[in-house]
Amino acid sequence: MKKFYDTVYWLFMSFCKIVFIISICITSYVVFCRYILHKTPRWGEQSILLCMVYMALVSASLAVRTDTHLRVMILDFILPKKVIDLLKVLSQVMIFAFSLFMIIYGVQFCALMTKSTMSGIPVPQAVLYGAVPLAGLCMLLMQSERFFLALFKKLDKVPQEYIDFWEAEKAKKEAEQAERDARLAEARKCREEERNYA
Repeated sequence: MKKFYDTVYWLFMSFCKIVFIISICITSYVVFCRYILHKTPRWGEQSILLCMVYMALVSASLAVRTDTHLRVMILDFILPKKVIDLLKVLSQVMIFAFSLFMIIYGVQFCALMTKSTMSGIPVPQAVLYGAVPLAGLCMLLMQSERFFLALFKKLDKVPQEYIDFWEAEKAKKEAEQAERDARLAEARKCREEERNYA
């Protein structure tokens, strides 16, 4: 199961990287045309906008898997642990529901926008708004993995590949923390030596 989600994550991440590279190339070309050739292509700004919309929405959806999206954590220091755990479960359900909302209504909105065309480039507005259901699909897939893992933990049947991955990640974090502690200790030692010399 992990291989499937790793592949899906890699595909969406590769898509974001390709779109980002394309947007950089188009931006460079538009700047060159504007300041060197003194002629700005009409399709430039709209193409960059199209790339940025896809990259922003899809890459934000990828953060669901690693739980690295922005959030306000002030309640974690105020409310009891049981309430925090309940709110975490509620937030996961809301993310799942929101991803379904993005897919269903995103597809409907795209269908409405098929007849209108983007300014500057001869493509339907539906192509621009297609980023919404695509991001919803990505978010749904990433969130489904979290639901499956929560279910497996309840049943005490977590796949071995996830256990190995978590242990490797834990060892990696511990090694990074040990390295940071060693650097901090070395910095303190250097400061003490400087004070002694002074």
